[in-house]
Amino acid sequence: MKKCALFKLLLAICLYTGGAVADPVSINPDLIIGKWQASEPHPEQGNIETIFIINADNTFSGTMTINNRPAWQYAGTWTLEGNQVTWVYLESNIILLQEDKRDTDLILSVSDDSLSYRSLRRGKESTLLRAK
Repeated sequence: MKKCALFKLLLAICLYTGGAVADPVSINPDLIIGKWQASEPHPEQGNIETIFIINADNTFSGTMTINNRPAWQYAGTWTLEGNQVTWVYLESNIILLQEDKRDTDLILSVSDDSLSYRSLRRGKESTLLRAK
C-alpha cells in the first residue's frame, strides 16, 4: 500500500515537472556555445529557416525567415542549470506577450553537430544543427 502511494507521488511529480527532476544530467555550457540552424517545411507558410547564435557571455540572438523573407529577429540572455536552459528575450522586432519573453527548454542531447531539446512550455521536441 505504501509503495503504491509513493509510486503515485513520484509519477505526479514527474508529470507536473515534465520529467525534469527525473533527469539529473548536467550540460557543459561550452557545448552549446556557437551558431546553430534549423530548417523545416511548414504546410501553410512554406520553408522556415532559423539561425540561432549562443554566445559565451550568456547572450543569444537569432533570425527566422519564411521563404527567404525576414520574419523575426530577436536577442536576449540565457542561463543554464543542469540540463535546463532559460531564455530571456530582451529584443524582438515583433511584439512578444509577457509570458513569451521567457522560455525554458530541457536539453535532451548535445554533440559537436546537433542540439536536441524539448520546450517545457509547449512540450515540442526540436533539433538544431551546428552551422558550418
